[in-house]
Amino acid sequence: MVTDNTKNVIEVNGIGKEFNGVWVLKDINFDLKPGEIHSVVGENGAGKSTFIKILSGVHQPSEGGMWMEGKPVSFSNVRQSETVGIRTVHQEVNLIPFFPIYKNIFVGSEEKIKLAGITYLDDKKMKKKAKDVIKSLGIDFDINKPTMLLNASMKRIVEISKVLIHEPKVIIFDEPTTSLGLDERKRLLKIIIGLKEKGHSIIYISHNLEEITSISDRITVFRDGMKIDTMSGKEASIDKIIPMMLGDKTYSCYIKKDSYCTDEVYFEAANIYTNRLKNVSFKLRKGEVLGVAGVVGAGKTEIARAMFGIDKLEKGTMKVKGKDYSPTPQNAIHSGMALVPEERQAEGLIPNFSVLQNTTLTYLDNWSRCGVIDNKKEIKVANEYINKLSIKTTGHSQLIKFLSGGNQQKVILSRWLNGNFSIGIFDEPTKGIDIKAKEDIYHMIEKLAKEGKTVLMLSSYLPELLCLSDRIIVVHEGELVGEFNPKESNAEEKIMNAMLGGVK
Repeated sequence: MVTDNTKNVIEVNGIGKEFNGVWVLKDINFDLKPGEIHSVVGENGAGKSTFIKILSGVHQPSEGGMWMEGKPVSFSNVRQSETVGIRTVHQEVNLIPFFPIYKNIFVGSEEKIKLAGITYLDDKKMKKKAKDVIKSLGIDFDINKPTMLLNASMKRIVEISKVLIHEPKVIIFDEPTTSLGLDERKRLLKIIIGLKEKGHSIIYISHNLEEITSISDRITVFRDGMKIDTMSGKEASIDKIIPMMLGDKTYSCYIKKDSYCTDEVYFEAANIYTNRLKNVSFKLRKGEVLGVAGVVGAGKTEIARAMFGIDKLEKGTMKVKGKDYSPTPQNAIHSGMALVPEERQAEGLIPNFSVLQNTTLTYLDNWSRCGVIDNKKEIKVANEYINKLSIKTTGHSQLIKFLSGGNQQKVILSRWLNGNFSIGIFDEPTKGIDIKAKEDIYHMIEKLAKEGKTVLMLSSYLPELLCLSDRIIVVHEGELVGEFNPKESNAEEKIMNAMLGGVK
């Protein structure tokens, strides 16, 4: 990697992007210096994703220009941006589970060798390069191991390695710590700082403002498709950034003050086993918000999957409102359960369906008569939830794949909110969502509890569980290892200790 330290690595001037007559990005000026971390922050829909897609060649700008090390550049596709040294580590992990690690690192860029006129994959060369790249990150694992056996943190390392084998000048990180636990976040941030120290120039996108202020040399704030300001990391603070992001909107640090929990049990799991869970028992009460804490891979998601009948129940029993319950997705919906999955791209969305279709999908019977869908009713409910949840979209007919991650999450939530569920299972519901949208979702969860519904909230981000839950149970290696009152003395320390295996 050779970088000209006398010039900005990237410079954009007056960049704008228009979709169907709507300007989603307008008059953006931005530069990236050699060997710096320049972070971009803003609400969902502020224009961050569109901006990095222009830098990486996914979209072409409607106006403005871009330069690399003083030379004008223009990208018609991703390959062209990669050729000049721009690579992106995407928010969503995109690995082939059954491939060994080294093959995933080289997918699409395989090393080849010719023998007797026949082209073969050069496994020896790929293994050496993969090993060297991973070692350069301070990590050591078996590159021949199937990628499916890695935890979330290690999969992120593989994604970074896929980029580093090309020795890029610029690395764009898009929400890289999403769904990682505290220790895993720290490790990944340390790796990113190490890449900067080796001379890589980094554009860092995240909703986690603590991360942003801790690692950035400079921070640029976007709002409503426009650049609001750029400040140095030293002068930046969360209190300074939030008003720039929100403009006239208000924000307050959310703390749930009231409890609506009753003694009436809505759901009960007794001694349940799946291929990942061991002897798990708990109860959910009417009006309760029950938090489930644990590091990534501890078994939180597996509890949600067992309740909804996605993972097979090997032993144990479940009851819904006192009646025996056999978990299948169909029975779950008929029993009044709603599931917002952690992996919205893989499990929550139908990308080529519209916002309307994704909103009304679960309860189609409500908008149908004699098997025919009443389109007017569908449109009415979709528009109602677009307004209720402040979903940023050009309209109910827009394809959901073109929405920002946070707005996609709001559509998934609205899919269940327009029905009549009594047990809400929310797995990492604020994953990849900006601070204002998080506040909206916290208020929505409290409103559901006030209405007498019960909410099971699974999260690897302990502060939000402490602010929202009536009780918190902790899962570690597939077992429940503790139950805590979030208001008790030293609750955070005790829960963290349990999450890391300190309580048995």
